[in-house]
Amino acid sequence: MSFPKNFPAIVFVCIIALAAFFYSRPTSYLPSPQQLTIEQILSIKELHLVKHVYQDLFFMHKKNYHNKPIRAIVQVPVTVTAYINLKEIKILYKNDSVKQVILPHARLTNPNFHIDQMIVRETRALQIHVGHDLYPMVVQYLGASMGERMEAMRKVAEDNRILAQAETEVREYVEMLLKAVGRNDVRVSFTEEGAKTSAKE
Repeated sequence: MSFPKNFPAIVFVCIIALAAFFYSRPTSYLPSPQQLTIEQILSIKELHLVKHVYQDLFFMHKKNYHNKPIRAIVQVPVTVTAYINLKEIKILYKNDSVKQVILPHARLTNPNFHIDQMIVRETRALQIHVGHDLYPMVVQYLGASMGERMEAMRKVAEDNRILAQAETEVREYVEMLLKAVGRNDVRVSFTEEGAKTSAKE
């Protein structure tokens, strides 16, 4: 089988034509952050969490009577979590342009007492208790006073400004998102409805 003398030139022209075809085809790109709308940027469906860990320290009296001698010192790690539900973000417009973003206030979940990590020290020798005879008494005491102790740990967390920390962090987060799309002019604030109170869930 013989090829025409100009066969290499024909092949070269075909290759050029194919390359031009594929190069000229429209190409789809994923949107860059600059191409996203501000509404898409703020469509955040998550919780912003801030966690503090404290040590709840209390005395165990003989037979759980406060007028009896102290039998042991109990230390229980407690996790307190502040959260902001970003699903509750509100956006205010003026002439179809976003002018203000209103964030919900931070709230507290119920403190989580890590009973499995508690340490019980007997006062007689100030040694870590290796037996288990005191543990049922400690658990019983915690069960009877849990409401009071949870409220005390909430107060400790609030005094340590956990709510303010959560709100500062989420404001900075949203302002960073707005800055990424060139909207430094949008005001970020918190709702005026209700006080910064803890939510008992």
